[in-house]
Amino acid sequence: MTSSVAQEKSGGGLSNFLAMAVPALLFGLRLATAVCLALFTTFYLELDTPYWAGTSAAIVCQPVVGSSLLKGFYRLVGTVVGAVASVVLTAIFPQDRFGFLFGMLVWAAACSFVSTLLKNFAAYAALLAGYTLIIIANNSIPDPDQIFFIAVNRASEISIGIISGTLVIALTDLGNSPQRLRMLLSQLIEEIAQHFAGLLGDPWSATGPETRRALVKRISALAPVVDQAAGESAEILQRRSILRVAIDGLYTAVSGARVVETHLRGLAPAEAQRVAAAIADDLPSDWSRGPARDRDADALLVRKFMAMKTDDVSLRLTADASAEVASGLESAANGLALLSDPAHARDVVRIPSIVVADYLPALVNAVRVFVGVGVVVIYWIISQWPDGLFAVTFTAVTIMLFAPMLDGSGKAALGLVAGTLFGAVVAGVLKFTALINHETFLAFSLILSMALVPIGALSTLPFFAPYFVPATVNFVPLVAPTNLMVFDPQVYLNTAFGLVAGCVAGAATLLLIPQPSPSFRAQRLVDLSIRDLRRLAAGRRRWTFRQWQGRMYSRLVALPAECEPVQRSRLAATLTVGVQVIRLRHLSTDSRSGAEISDILAALAAGDLPRLQYTLAELDKEIASIPDDQPGKRGRMRERAMLLAIAEAVDRQGDYFGSQPS
Repeated sequence: MTSSVAQEKSGGGLSNFLAMAVPALLFGLRLATAVCLALFTTFYLELDTPYWAGTSAAIVCQPVVGSSLLKGFYRLVGTVVGAVASVVLTAIFPQDRFGFLFGMLVWAAACSFVSTLLKNFAAYAALLAGYTLIIIANNSIPDPDQIFFIAVNRASEISIGIISGTLVIALTDLGNSPQRLRMLLSQLIEEIAQHFAGLLGDPWSATGPETRRALVKRISALAPVVDQAAGESAEILQRRSILRVAIDGLYTAVSGARVVETHLRGLAPAEAQRVAAAIADDLPSDWSRGPARDRDADALLVRKFMAMKTDDVSLRLTADASAEVASGLESAANGLALLSDPAHARDVVRIPSIVVADYLPALVNAVRVFVGVGVVVIYWIISQWPDGLFAVTFTAVTIMLFAPMLDGSGKAALGLVAGTLFGAVVAGVLKFTALINHETFLAFSLILSMALVPIGALSTLPFFAPYFVPATVNFVPLVAPTNLMVFDPQVYLNTAFGLVAGCVAGAATLLLIPQPSPSFRAQRLVDLSIRDLRRLAAGRRRWTFRQWQGRMYSRLVALPAECEPVQRSRLAATLTVGVQVIRLRHLSTDSRSGAEISDILAALAAGDLPRLQYTLAELDKEIASIPDDQPGKRGRMRERAMLLAIAEAVDRQGDYFGSQPS
């Protein structure tokens, strides 16, 4: 029996090893094929620096198919923009090298700033626009009169690499991003529904806030998966707004659940159980498992909660918040329908907008690029280092590539240095032993593959990825393949030293100019949110309901993992109060309570907590005193529920809402 158990364990270990090793080796083969295809094309066209094509193919060639397809498209866009910018900058400073270099630094810093603000592959396009110009400058500064031809050649080489990497990945792997997105979205819908049903049964559970934080984190991780799925399906690409609205719906559902839980916890146990039971009775028995994925069931639930007739303001508030939960899940279920049965998905209108949580990290990254690259440029000018521009290029690439990682950028850049050193050793050994005696492209490709396949395979493993991903990217420029190979150890050492020195300079910049601490960034997000709430209340900004939600959701997602729980609670409270202010303003436009609502908004904008609490209570009494036979009874109950939601949020975070605006 012992022997059979050992054999079973051995068999299980072998199967687990093969399950990891086979996909990794296949990716290594695809990487080598893409690089060799790009090099073959540039050799055939007799372009000057084929290694930029091979490097581009290695960068674009990602294990996730949708990532490669869309990343390749955005890389093309960024490459063209960077090439055009290099020509324009040379035209502005035709004989002024210092002016050109200063403009180059400004352009790179601006691209880093924009890439930090954008998300996913659009951010990658901004990065490419920045360091493509520097790559072109590497050759154009010594010969500015040839800038147009140099820009065309570099852009062509990079584009060949992009197309080669994208083509190889697309033809060898069909991808599973839509299926993975469907699974993730389905799980989130079900878990949010279960969370809501659970808090109705036990609103005092200590796990509620932690569950919501975990859900928000997982929802924010869906955005890149949406882009990957869009890269694999034309249907999803054309109707991607449905999935964007689905993600917004998940946020809305979590926010509504938080309002319900906050309110129920503020009630006496018996009263909370009564209100929760009234809501729970309207939920289908299996709502948290099956019907939560049915748009029609959720739409019916929204109408039922909104139409609920009650003279109880507490129940009115809970019913309206519960309708938000159901409405959010309805939007999410529509996104799930697009992934499962596109013909039954309802098209939605979503106005694209860029919501920036905080401009400070982007500004710091721009300063990092300007200072770090600028120092290397100055050293190159003073020392007249022959390979200085090569170091400048890789300094810029290192800083721009890793700066958006914020707190992890320095550590990632150190991994880049280690991986580049490893790649330099492997490239040097391969170049001066195996390559020196082979002239055919087939032999050249096989020798390159001897290194690229295992390095690419190791780069797919999480533990080795920080070191071997840089090795795959920097291996080709270290080998520096050309139609007429040069096997000069001194030239190789100078090139390798310039590349490694650029990576070291970039890593040093990221370490010496760090991002503000997580606690500082978290507090800044909180301060920006209360400032925006006061601007909203004062009428200086007229954000719509969706715009305000998107603004606060972006801040919740941007909160560092190390933030204090109270900071997350304050952002959630700001979201709730802002939503209620917008709704209250709309609902009371034609009501007799307009003047009193103005007093509430003025007190909120001024941070005058005693006055705010007083006016909230007085307005609630005034609305409650209106006879029931007067028209608009349901609207008045909803208005009282909004006042109650504001009062509860303000009471729980009194020091926050009562702080004096700066």
